[in-house]
Amino acid sequence: MTLARYLRLLTAHYTSNPNILYLRDSEVVLYRRSSSPLYQCRFKLANGSWYRVSTRKASVESADSVACEMYDEIRFRQRLGLAHISHDFAHIADATLDELRKEMDLGRGKSVYQSYITCIEKYFIPYFADKQLEELTHSDIVEFELWRNRQMAKLPKASTLNNLASAWSRLCSVAVSRGWISERVAIPKLSTRGLKSIARPAFSREEIEHLLVYMVK
Repeated sequence: MTLARYLRLLTAHYTSNPNILYLRDSEVVLYRRSSSPLYQCRFKLANGSWYRVSTRKASVESADSVACEMYDEIRFRQRLGLAHISHDFAHIADATLDELRKEMDLGRGKSVYQSYITCIEKYFIPYFADKQLEELTHSDIVEFELWRNRQMAKLPKASTLNNLASAWSRLCSVAVSRGWISERVAIPKLSTRGLKSIARPAFSREEIEHLLVYMVK
């Protein structure tokens, strides 16, 4: 046992219940349920709600160290305006896909949702899967867009980029709404500047006559 850990345990506040221990001026509560040999811990988040998690440790010395490390990390993340738990991009993307499909199944989804699903599955997940959304920079987005263009083997049109940007915004909003990312975090956006779509020319007189004859059949 290190000296720092020994001093923490020495100054910790024990209750009448030997399975409950208060640390960090009683801000961290370490406890063990009768049904499990492993210690749990709980402490309050910045919004006043309680956060509970298992230390996965059976000895009080090890559980004390794990609980305090988690507490310090979460407090640090909250000071930076980050969510208390970090989720990788793949987890957020899966949640977004699930939400889009449920809305479509319930008849509340828009027709463009299928395009969002394609964007997420074909481009976002393959490239960003193991990254952290909150840590992405403008350079990451530039590199992604270069990779995306190589995958398409062409420069995308503005309409395609608008769909990608909308799908990206939806994914980010899911992360914020579920508390996985703080709304204070500035997530870089995708570019929507692409090639203009070329409209089909008006039908010629000959084409109109051909269509009218065909419609009779």
